[in-house]
Amino acid sequence: MKTKITLISLFLLLAFVGKSQKSPELFTKLSVDDLIAKADQFQNKKVEVIGLIVHMCGVDAKKMKLKSPSGAIIKIVPQNPDEAFDTAFKKQLVSVKGMVEVKRIEKAYIDKMEKEGTLLCHIDNTPCKDKEWINKKIETGADVTISKRDIAKLRKKMEVSGKDHITSICIRAEKVELLEN
Repeated sequence: MKTKITLISLFLLLAFVGKSQKSPELFTKLSVDDLIAKADQFQNKKVEVIGLIVHMCGVDAKKMKLKSPSGAIIKIVPQNPDEAFDTAFKKQLVSVKGMVEVKRIEKAYIDKMEKEGTLLCHIDNTPCKDKEWINKKIETGADVTISKRDIAKLRKKMEVSGKDHITSICIRAEKVELLEN
């Protein structure tokens, strides 16, 4: 009887300890180029990529543009939308761990942005939120040239891909770490 009580107690203790320990989050390590090539396979999956932060949103630091050695670009946003990134990440090599989101920029959207002459964010091609920058471009007349150039780039990407959309990849970052260059 004493042995049964000891075994039951041991079993309950192990069960409790097993449940209280959090299993480690697994991230698939891959290059940015591989992520782009296999984007649909990684939709809603956790990945780890390494790249250079070449741009950070000047409005709220909630978007970063990560570039691979081959020149491929993906968008990085914080997992918590109320948080912003540390500006120390700008122009630095980083490791990003997070959930992949794959979206499409449809031809109809590009047509609409062209018709409206919208100045686009060059991180994710959504309308730019930097009112000060937009107003300066409108004042100087550069807005039309910039809008046309950005729309032309999107159309060229569609033409090269042979599709009526552009695939846009974003990582909702759980962790971003500076790496030594």
